[in-house]
Amino acid sequence: MTPKEFKRTYWADIAAACGDSGLNPLFVAAQAALETGWGKAAIGNNLFGITAGKGWAGPVQVRTTTEYLPDGKQGGKFRRVHSITRCPDGRYKYVADRAFRDYASVRECLADHFAVLSLPRYRAAWEWTDDVYRFALEVARAGYCTADPEVYAQSILSISKTLQKC
Repeated sequence: MTPKEFKRTYWADIAAACGDSGLNPLFVAAQAALETGWGKAAIGNNLFGITAGKGWAGPVQVRTTTEYLPDGKQGGKFRRVHSITRCPDGRYKYVADRAFRDYASVRECLADHFAVLSLPRYRAAWEWTDDVYRFALEVARAGYCTADPEVYAQSILSISKTLQKC
């Protein structure tokens, strides 16, 4: 999907959800684009790769994924571990099967995404809802992703600029 197609497909739902939540739609759209490769790797209506932990009672889709974690003892997070490799930076690369939440609609996913970002660990980010880069940086620093927070925030900012041009 091109950036224009991605925006045409998801923007209305994202903007509506953000109007209710206070989130910046450019951040949310950029994060969804990054997480799904512009919609190419979306797991059903799950635009953020939200996993199905033990407390999730809804439907799931199991997919093989690559995760980078701080040690080689995280296998319990996955349905099946295919490989664990130590990286030069000291982290561990897991290739594993993981259960992801399978939403009935994009709006359902967006509501759940808002609930995730409303957790106390992301509180510092909410001071920066008008600043896509800083919001992404604070979300990453709080542990949203396994990427370097600066790189993650820069990626989100770059994608948001592309979306603004569409």
